[in-house]
Amino acid sequence: MDTVMTPRVAATLDRRALATLSEGASIAIKREVHELVVSAPAPAFAAAFRAVMMAPESRFGDIRVRRPEGRLGATFEIGERFQGAFDVCSALARRGPAGRLAAAILARTPALARRLEDAFLSDYAEIEVIEALPGGGERLRYRYLEGTPIAGSSTFLVTPDGDARCRVTQIFEYQEVNAFALAAFQHAGLKLHDHVVWEQVRKAAAQAGGQVISATIPRGYVAA
Repeated sequence: MDTVMTPRVAATLDRRALATLSEGASIAIKREVHELVVSAPAPAFAAAFRAVMMAPESRFGDIRVRRPEGRLGATFEIGERFQGAFDVCSALARRGPAGRLAAAILARTPALARRLEDAFLSDYAEIEVIEALPGGGERLRYRYLEGTPIAGSSTFLVTPDGDARCRVTQIFEYQEVNAFALAAFQHAGLKLHDHVVWEQVRKAAAQAGGQVISATIPRGYVAA
């Protein structure tokens, strides 16, 4: 199953160190904040967000959430580690005739595609905070692990915004680990990150019986 880690990745997951931010590095530490308003109460949205994140078929744009086989479908816990893998075949298939040809070739060699995703096209992270907030809100924070092109963390803050709405604040603090990651992330990675955030919130909003009614994410990134 595409959402189960390979034994190779699962075996090395616990040995990955946290990818820490470095103020002395030549690449700057950056912080991006987005706010999305959802037409669903905070408790309903928070529960739906947990559900879509842990669903075995979890997929947000071209990103699949992968977990060790024994954790598939289970509620995320503090200290748990997971993989966000970029679906290279899906992305290539949208890149014109040459991309579709490359995707077709890789699709015939799924083990190779999986190795590429695991080695070069994945984020690895550890859940650091799962905290209930007043009014039925919630805070979720995960930190990135070595083997990811960036160091830093992602935080989702769900707070009430009236009786029938909630506000989702997404805080992304990051630092690329090398010059190649810097070029790749500024060219496409940040747009991909914002699109994934949009998909996470959109799917949770729908499951909670609502929708995203406003967002600071650029419209073009939503449709990426």
